[in-house]
Amino acid sequence: FSLYSDPELTAWRALEPTTQADEPFGTFDEADGTQNRLWRISDPSTIATVTAAMADAELLIADGHHRYTTALRYRDERRDAQGAGPWDHVLAFIVDAGTEDPIVLAFHRVVGAEPASVAGRRVRDLREVLAQIRDDDLTYGTVARADGDLMHLVAELRGPPPTVAALHEQVLGAEPSDLIRFTPDATVAEAAVRSGEALAAYILPPTTPGRIRAAVERGKRLPQKSTFFWPKPLTGMMMRPLE
Repeated sequence: FSLYSDPELTAWRALEPTTQADEPFGTFDEADGTQNRLWRISDPSTIATVTAAMADAELLIADGHHRYTTALRYRDERRDAQGAGPWDHVLAFIVDAGTEDPIVLAFHRVVGAEPASVAGRRVRDLREVLAQIRDDDLTYGTVARADGDLMHLVAELRGPPPTVAALHEQVLGAEPSDLIRFTPDATVAEAAVRSGEALAAYILPPTTPGRIRAAVERGKRLPQKSTFFWPKPLTGMMMRPLE
């Protein structure tokens, strides 16, 4: 899932007539009511216009950093054995953030080990946590147990957003851990602590594509599952054979 910006909307204007006039090649409905539609573009001039518009575009990998890293390793392995081939390219979903900023929700952290930090001021419940956390001032929530009771806290981190990067730097650690699970649903994270399945859950606020881009431009590599872009295209709608 990559973002780029084209103020002239060149690629989109080349594609829009097809999406307006032609029936989709495929339509896929999800349980939550989201509809995914695909159009097949075969007109050479349209393809040439889009290719030229994208030729020098700077792509921000908003989601899928680790899959991209895996694709690079796979490319290198196949190149070493067989030289150039289809593995030199990767299938990508590219969004022009100039048309409309995608919604960037959070993946909350569910921790199966003793929490590294349980800090902040107590609030009444998860609803208050969600109402008070903000990416602007790096506030996040924690759900944990104290003397057998469930407690909810809100705390503030240091530095620039996004909050998820600061949380891993200052609380959870930068390295991936098998003891951390991810969910976009805060109620699922809370339920894991309530049931005893997890020892703590860290509740994160939504962020923006601009903040993700700023972090990348500062040279940061964002933690695993930093963003939950919505709506998210269904996995498997497009397949690319490598043989």
